[in-house]
Amino acid sequence: MALGVLIAMPLNVFAQVSNTDSLNSTTERAVENYNFNWRQTILPASLITAGAVAIAPGFLRHGNHGLTNAIIDLRGNHRRLEFDDYVQYLPVVGAWTLGCVGAKAKHTFVERTLIVATSYASLGVLTNVPKYFVDEKRPEFAGHNSFPSGHTATVFMGAELVRIEYGGWYGIGAYTVAVGVGFMRMYNGRHWFNDVVAGAGIGILSARIGEWSACLWQKLLKKKGRKEQNFALTPIATPFSGGYYGFSMGCCF
Repeated sequence: MALGVLIAMPLNVFAQVSNTDSLNSTTERAVENYNFNWRQTILPASLITAGAVAIAPGFLRHGNHGLTNAIIDLRGNHRRLEFDDYVQYLPVVGAWTLGCVGAKAKHTFVERTLIVATSYASLGVLTNVPKYFVDEKRPEFAGHNSFPSGHTATVFMGAELVRIEYGGWYGIGAYTVAVGVGFMRMYNGRHWFNDVVAGAGIGILSARIGEWSACLWQKLLKKKGRKEQNFALTPIATPFSGGYYGFSMGCCF
């Protein structure tokens, strides 16, 4: 079964689902821009620091390993559950596309795309640099790139983007998914508890960096008289010859 994304004009339906984006951007936005404030760095910085401190030898490291091993023991002789490799992306996709299907979004589709891209760029730096220099061994694997957890960083970045963009139950649902992925990283023996804690902090910080960049993107994109793009998102399924499932997207400029 192949899983893909087809970028094309829908054959039968072209709904102007970006009307929600248009109302939010060209009339009055319910939520003000998430402007930079140093207090917004307290939570992610605390999580990253707590995760980093537990790397050093001592009782924190001992407790960190003990907790992780206890979670691994829950698995027992059962096989690892690898769905966290895919679920990690759900909140990110939600932050990007929920506004296209009726959710009240804070930014336009184009702005959300740029915010997600900026967040991902920040995530790549904040995650991979420590992985290279810290050289922490994974609990049950030979790799020495355990700190921090990239999966956890990705899913928490998406959850924070959803919370900022849509708020309410959307944010609660996204954070529930994020916590589940963090737990699964330990359950599968991929990461220590402190890797997950630091990854959560990095993900939240990356999302906030992306959101802080929104004002810049809005200034670059702002043009007098510019109309919002019409955007359509249509699911497709072809169950023949092995199956092909995904969605088609169309954008009229």
